[in-house]
Amino acid sequence: MDDLVQFLKKRLAEDEAIAAAPTKATWATAEWRFAEVAGDPIVDLGTNQLTRVSSLNKQEMQHIARHDPARVLAEVSAKRELLNRYEYPEASEALPPSMNRLTASVERAVLDLAFRYLALPYADHPDYRGTWRP
Repeated sequence: MDDLVQFLKKRLAEDEAIAAAPTKATWATAEWRFAEVAGDPIVDLGTNQLTRVSSLNKQEMQHIARHDPARVLAEVSAKRELLNRYEYPEASEALPPSMNRLTASVERAVLDLAFRYLALPYADHPDYRGTWRP
């Protein structure tokens, strides 16, 4: 399991680096929005816009707007929190140590399965192991 956790950490770091790549482009820091102006779909990237001229259809533009860098960074952060819960399970002062161990064990088993699913989008990566499939 530790190998899978390390694999996910590396993929999240790559996703974060791409989404947060240093750039002077204003569109990279703006929150992307999908809209329709006079019946034509657009993706507002801040100072730039993707329109029909880009030969993208409405669904493609919605997809681009939904997966802006800010969303990718939020997803990376949320997934890292799950990884942290696995590596550092919380203990409750209200429970005896034996219950904390049991609770942590159950939580780790659930997270183990969740991590297998989280790794699926990276199945084409050369470091992905088929044994991680849920």
